Amino acid sequence: MEPSQLPSLGHDFVALLLLPTLGVLGLLHRRAIPVLRWTLVGWIVLGAAALLTGHTFSWSSGRFLRLWLLGIALGAAFLAIAVLRNKRRIKPWLKFGLALLTLFAFARALLVFLERHA
Repeated sequence: MEPSQLPSLGHDFVALLLLPTLGVLGLLHRRAIPVLRWTLVGWIVLGAAALLTGHTFSWSSGRFLRLWLLGIALGAAFLAIAVLRNKRRIKPWLKFGLALLTLFAFARALLVFLERHA
């Protein structure tokens, strides 16, 4: 392994460990719902303003649009999980689904990590 590969290796390793273990269940208590809602609204408004004015940092408009839409989708998913987590009938299924999603995300990240750095 060359020293120039270390930043990429470090980034991939952190993503491999950090993202699946963060989980959203511990973060999404009832008091987090207003924060998530306002964060999503802010993301939508600021992203739309950036696209309309052309201030997309150093990214192309297409790349900025894809990242902005991804942020909207993730924010909406987190907000939906937070809201649905408070419903007794849905909570066990939500926990099971998120556990499966975490397991699959970890397995996929591990395979990508091994392909890239093995």
